[in-house]
Amino acid sequence: MTVLSGLIIVLFAAALQGTFILPMNHTRGWTWEHNWFAFSVCGMLLLNAVIGFATIPSLLGIYFSTPAKDVLLLAALGFGWGIGAVLFGLGMDRLGMALGYPVIMGLIAVLGGLLPFLLLRSHDLLSSRGLMYFFGTALAIAGIVICSRSAALRDRSKALPDSKARPGLTSGLLIAIFAGALSCLPNLGVSLNASLIRAGGLLNVSPSRATNAVWVLFFGAGFLANGVYCFWKMGQGKNSSELLVHATGRNLALILAMAAMWIGSFYVYGLGAPRLGPAGIIFAWPLFICVSIVVGNFWGIRAGEWSGATAEARAKLRFGLAILLFSVVVISLASLA
Repeated sequence: MTVLSGLIIVLFAAALQGTFILPMNHTRGWTWEHNWFAFSVCGMLLLNAVIGFATIPSLLGIYFSTPAKDVLLLAALGFGWGIGAVLFGLGMDRLGMALGYPVIMGLIAVLGGLLPFLLLRSHDLLSSRGLMYFFGTALAIAGIVICSRSAALRDRSKALPDSKARPGLTSGLLIAIFAGALSCLPNLGVSLNASLIRAGGLLNVSPSRATNAVWVLFFGAGFLANGVYCFWKMGQGKNSSELLVHATGRNLALILAMAAMWIGSFYVYGLGAPRLGPAGIIFAWPLFICVSIVVGNFWGIRAGEWSGATAEARAKLRFGLAILLFSVVVISLASLA
């Protein structure tokens, strides 16, 4: 029952992750950099700190009781993730949906589970459980690729810019590879939380709550890269004043909802993954990524993003989503094995 409840919690976290971007589509007067900066402040700093201190009143004590090298490593991983978030956007711009998305999301799904696997469970690599996990991960990558190809077909039928040839393929691929490698770091960060849990134990903080200390520091450091990039974008566009001019109650409420779903998804994930057992972090990550992609596509369909797409594109999308869902089943069975 503990494992089953963990699966349900991780799936709920993935649903939040797949939904969080929706409010940004309804803000008025803000460009991407305004939206993303406001989101970063609310999600990576404010709500992150509120949840952290609400669940761990002795949060600072945990950091002071943890070896400095471990705290610095976690902060460095968070800053690296922040760079990855920026590179994600740049990689998608260089490569487009058809190539950029499967490369980046495939690396996030694979490396986010593989790195903790190699660090913590290398003895299970060739076990039946390990092989089932890798089979499920391979299915996930196949599903991501097929979904991306379906989006390329949709855009081609609509003659969208995404279907045109793009310059800088080599540099775009390098950016996408770094984006995928860095964007998987949240799972590596939470898998290296042993010293924080020990420090929490000294302060009578349960392991499940002590894990929350990871996110406050990790995403707080990640804000540095995101915030600096957004300010640079506003400077380039000479529109930084629009950030305050259009900081209406409507826009702020939408961004706050966006930030709550995003940061909430990681706190919920951190609650559910350990319930899957000692290797829970490893098995939960690809589930988290795959289901968030399925949910994101569901909202895209509801929003009319696929209206006017050809029957071939729609069929390919359904096939890709079916493979993603099958990969979720396979990885779930592996976690129960």
